Amino acid sequence: MQASSPVDEAIKRILERSVETTLRDSELKRAVYVSNNDVKEVVRKIVENSVDAVLFRDKIITEKDVVSSYAWSYEDKIYPLSRKAVTVEGFTKALTAAEIMARHGIRHLPVVEEVPLGMLSSRDLVYRYSEKLTLSEDVKQIMVPFLVFAQKDHSLREAVEVMLSRGVGSLVFREESGLYIVTFKDLIKYIYRRYLNELL
Repeated sequence: MQASSPVDEAIKRILERSVETTLRDSELKRAVYVSNNDVKEVVRKIVENSVDAVLFRDKIITEKDVVSSYAWSYEDKIYPLSRKAVTVEGFTKALTAAEIMARHGIRHLPVVEEVPLGMLSSRDLVYRYSEKLTLSEDVKQIMVPFLVFAQKDHSLREAVEVMLSRGVGSLVFREESGLYIVTFKDLIKYIYRRYLNELL
């Protein structure tokens, strides 16, 4: 059974307990430590423990830190890392969105009606819940009111530069069949697979 990130755990705890229970009462997940800050060790621990950050001495190393420091290729394209996005409509209740995230093991939900409206992340839900102690609002009241789109021909490096410059954890592709998405988590898994292939 795969472990979950602290944000994923918070979402699950919100769903498992009554909505009136504060996040303060939730059990914290045990921190994952690395013995060195070598990118291979950090990525291995992140992937194998299903977390979005690890601790090295007195510092936190996040997925974003790894993605921003990795030497991304101008040749490899970002699109093959994408997957069909699970989406919700703007009037979906935040609690329902949290249930969808937990069920699918995802952290980003594009909000779509006739057109894409924005992005809802699990962090948005956790922060909102910690402020209001409820998830009864429509997701369009909580979401970030935009999506950051990428082009199929973007290289990995170009895509990462867009994510970092726009301060987002996901990129979206528009297809006839719907929206496709790539997140920091997908990029970390890409790095992990590269290192595994080097060992073979």
